[in-house]
Amino acid sequence: MDEQILTLAGLAAVVATLALVVRALIRRRPLPIPTQGALRLVVRPLKELAPDPEYLYLGRNFSRDLSAKLQKFERLEPSVSDEAASLTIDGTARKTGPRVVINVRLLNGRATVWRGTYDGALNEQSKLQEDIAANVARTLAVRARKK
Repeated sequence: MDEQILTLAGLAAVVATLALVVRALIRRRPLPIPTQGALRLVVRPLKELAPDPEYLYLGRNFSRDLSAKLQKFERLEPSVSDEAASLTIDGTARKTGPRVVINVRLLNGRATVWRGTYDGALNEQSKLQEDIAANVARTLAVRARKK
């Protein structure tokens, strides 16, 4: 009987340890963001929710233009790609009438370090991109390039 109790206690300890390991793996804390050197940032094409045939490639074009806005900041080396990187921007684009709703998030590894939702007129996309770029720069603690 005592041997069975010890065996059960040992199994309970193993299960508790495994549960802690799994929990730590699932939480995935973000990696520290380097304070010096270049930051490679992949901007994934935004997924289009309910694509509009009149605005084909809305998500891809928005991502391309956002990448160009991000190049104005020191240390950032943005590129539009489907590849994985330690720093990634992804999200969705949805055209609703004459407006567009953009949901984006900045990932460090698999951990979300910032997210935002932007709503504006289709002809205000440049302002939305500038707002997103400014928030990403603030989160990554980078400054605008000197002219």
